Amino acid sequence: MSDFNNKVARRRLPGSYPLVLIVEDDRLQQKLYNLIAEQVQMTPVIVASCRDAVEAAAGSRFDLIFLDLQMPDANGIECADRLRLLPNIRDNRTPIIAVTAHAMPGDRERCLNAGMDDYLSKPFTLLELKNKISQWSARRSA
Repeated sequence: MSDFNNKVARRRLPGSYPLVLIVEDDRLQQKLYNLIAEQVQMTPVIVASCRDAVEAAAGSRFDLIFLDLQMPDANGIECADRLRLLPNIRDNRTPIIAVTAHAMPGDRERCLNAGMDDYLSKPFTLLELKNKISQWSARRSA
């Protein structure tokens, strides 16, 4: 197990909030996710690139993945495709939720047609984020 995945394993506690992989390259957004984690009831693991997301997801079992559509090394759809190739993501049908600040007409449909499970546009409210986490966590536990 890589050092990164050892850190992820230590963060996960029995009965804790859903373990959420957040793929976000913007440092301010990363800080925001960490600040609001308790309020939206999630345990975040934040990475800044698709490469790091694939490494993190390869050795850990996440409940959800929030995936920014614009990153330096791959767009969100390419990254989702790479993540879906991982056996634990594919076999556990881990939900991938597209997140973008550049919401354009048709983006939601394009993401859903590309195999993402849901879509969230920035800026989002705490309630919107909490509802997405709750919605997808409930579906996985059902």
